[in-house]
Amino acid sequence: MKGFRLVVVAVVLSAAIAGVQTQETFNKQEFAARRAKLLDQIGDGIAVVIGGDEPGAAPVKFRQLPTFYYLTGIEEPNAVAIFNGVTRRTYIFAPKKSENEIRFEGPGILDTQNSRDFYGVTDVLPLDQLTAMLALPLPPDAKRLYLQMNLEDNLQQSRFEVKAGEVRRTAHPLYRNVSAMRMMLDNVRRQVPQLQVADLGPIMDKLRWIKSPYEIERMRKAGSIGAESVKEAIKGTHAGQYEYEVEATARYITTKAGAGMGFTPIVASGPNTMAMHYEANTRRMQAGDVVLLDVGADYDYYVSDVTRTWPVGGRFSAEQEKMYACILAARNAIIGMMKPGVTIQQMKNTALQIYKRHGFEREFEESGRYVGHYVGMSVHDVSPGPDAPLQAGTTYNVEPMLTLEVSKIHMRLEDSVLVTERGAENLTKDAPAELEEIYALIRQKGLAQAP
Repeated sequence: MKGFRLVVVAVVLSAAIAGVQTQETFNKQEFAARRAKLLDQIGDGIAVVIGGDEPGAAPVKFRQLPTFYYLTGIEEPNAVAIFNGVTRRTYIFAPKKSENEIRFEGPGILDTQNSRDFYGVTDVLPLDQLTAMLALPLPPDAKRLYLQMNLEDNLQQSRFEVKAGEVRRTAHPLYRNVSAMRMMLDNVRRQVPQLQVADLGPIMDKLRWIKSPYEIERMRKAGSIGAESVKEAIKGTHAGQYEYEVEATARYITTKAGAGMGFTPIVASGPNTMAMHYEANTRRMQAGDVVLLDVGADYDYYVSDVTRTWPVGGRFSAEQEKMYACILAARNAIIGMMKPGVTIQQMKNTALQIYKRHGFEREFEESGRYVGHYVGMSVHDVSPGPDAPLQAGTTYNVEPMLTLEVSKIHMRLEDSVLVTERGAENLTKDAPAELEEIYALIRQKGLAQAP
């Protein structure tokens, strides 16, 4: 246990701790119920979950890693949570801030009265007690050490995207290194050889996949904010306008509503639409262009992801309308069929018939029959796997798209959709998608045109 103690201490000491959460909406019973489910799942095991890294001296607001926040509600960089399935106790370790750190950054969890009661976690411990705690022998019934062996997703990246980034770093001729999180996990495995290592990921994926009423409330709010930001951004679109002006409207509406950005907004016009994750947003739009806005609102750790495509000149051309009619029909058909028991493959099959009917079967096949992704605490959220049938409480982003290489046009529509007991609820429905509604919005005066 001595080596285990050292590695965890090193993780906790690696950065300063952010200010304590003080949201009035915090519900400690919700988080306690999540921890109880985890403890039920790990049984005779012990799980170690690490918080996110300190963002450093950069204009980036700290956002806790999803799994750590899901289980604790605590927003402190590099904090460590240990869940003991044998004793059914949770331990949170965080260093106490100096007076100077409190003056500049605000208090941390250990610097605030009644933090244990606020978070509903009995054992919120300072760093100087960590050594003694970890030096104690493990419960004799402890059998497994649960770690997130496939790394952790984050706000903008799925677990697979994080893994791909690690592969790129490993292959880089100068870096040739894995992530700090991977090194920490490998160190823990070596330092605790007496326990069988198990992957915590599949357990957490199932827990996070189905949203509770508390989570659904936040998903609805995120969806409403995201839809409103897109709706306002469409207004007053005109030739000569810059892509970043559209982005500015979306950011303003999102921030004004008390949410953060789920990711850097994509505002792609003309040939820029061909880059799926174009983010420069610097082009001056021209008459005849198609423009799309892909944006997400991050509300209290729950994210929406909504895309709308519209004509800069006020109306699509005949070719553009044909493309748009296809993805709109696909979007409506997919949402219309969503209910518990439906699979992603069935959604793809339904979409295939729509694309075939509109003459774009080849383009749909070339896209890999893509129809969307899960959404939740991350933009590309977790699930038990691609073959798992939808269940009530799952939230899926329906995202039909169409690309014509010859015309250099890419279109897509995207909505965050909640699966209910009886069907589906479009959480971003307030962003109009029908053509006449879109055309009417374009004719309205936008924020940038207000007197």
